[in-house]
Amino acid sequence: MLYYFVKPLASLAIWIFYHRIYISNAPHIPHHKPVILAANHPTGFVEPCILACYLDQPLHFLARGDLFKNHFFSKLMRSLHLLPLYRAKDRGLAFVKTNFETFDFCYQALSENKTILILAEGGAEHEKRLRPLKKGTGRLAFGTLERYPHLGDVYIVPVGVNYTYADQPRSEVMIDFGKPILARDFFETYSQNPSQAIADLSTVLRSRLEERMVIIEKKADDELAEYLLQLDRTERPRRFPQDSKQPLLYEKQIADAVNGMPEERKNGLLESARTYFEHLNRLNISDAALLRQPISTFTNVLLLVLGLPFFVTGYLLNAAPILLAKNIADRKVKRREFYSSIWIAAAIGFYLVYWLLWFIILLIFGKPIFLLALLLVPVLGIFAVYYRDFYKKVKERIRVNRLKPTEKAMLIQQRQAILNQ
Repeated sequence: MLYYFVKPLASLAIWIFYHRIYISNAPHIPHHKPVILAANHPTGFVEPCILACYLDQPLHFLARGDLFKNHFFSKLMRSLHLLPLYRAKDRGLAFVKTNFETFDFCYQALSENKTILILAEGGAEHEKRLRPLKKGTGRLAFGTLERYPHLGDVYIVPVGVNYTYADQPRSEVMIDFGKPILARDFFETYSQNPSQAIADLSTVLRSRLEERMVIIEKKADDELAEYLLQLDRTERPRRFPQDSKQPLLYEKQIADAVNGMPEERKNGLLESARTYFEHLNRLNISDAALLRQPISTFTNVLLLVLGLPFFVTGYLLNAAPILLAKNIADRKVKRREFYSSIWIAAAIGFYLVYWLLWFIILLIFGKPIFLLALLLVPVLGIFAVYYRDFYKKVKERIRVNRLKPTEKAMLIQQRQAILNQ
């Protein structure tokens, strides 16, 4: 029940937190079939939330068992369709036995044509690489076929999850679904050699995941790739349909180019790009702002002035729970993979309590018209988010307009030199 109550709130929070979310090839997910969504794992638990919010069918998630230590939180997470998967190092071998109950539930759920999401890498790491896959996907698929031999098949759908900046608000997400891998194609091997079948399935799954992920093969190339991705994002069309794969293809094209470069060229390109972006940082402008057309300062400032009262109202009415959630994420989160996850989850919880408190106060002491006005509070909050985006763009454009013609020309020349390398 809680899953369906939280879903619209989480959908709104994710829509606000991220600037754009692209989900492509979702029709590859079979309907009314036993489905395992096997995804890579770049954040703590944002990708499960996004998939739960944007897909029609309810999802059940496998999550780290150590998150279920507290009895209250265990009940809460189970009501959100999270299921514990313990490792021996989490709470000892005794608790690993709980995994049998979890897998039993998953087997039965798949036999009832439900959908299970498994994060195939195991632990979270925010990087543009695919780490070794765990054996859980194969064990779950083959275990279901063993337990329920009447099932036609178990469909394993590879899910590539990509972020521009997973830990930063107003960034972008690109998720692509591959065609299903059929577990029965490996089941004959499994009946003779389970380890070999799981290894074979993992090899195919890895290949399918890599096809829909932005992968920088060497960690040493991350900096160069990031510079080139920023340059490329500036020159792309600004908007695509939500179901478009094109933004992901652009990102993959840059990553593939970096992976295939000779080391000497990489070194020269990195030096040029670093010099250019350091220059931009000193001026406090972005590459995108530099290339935008000159703006009418008067028109944009007028729009900012007209919207300012609504922004201030929306900010003041909505800031408390959001800033409290951010403060907790800033203080408590040690790894950036969990930053956005904790911030979003805390913001949803605090905002719900905050809004309900206002509702109760107005119900007791206010007039009915005030209750109607309360419905405008989140609307004004959303307006404040977009107003702030617009303000940042206008401020950057004004800085660019104030550049000396010679300085702007030098920056554009530096930029072009990078592209020509």
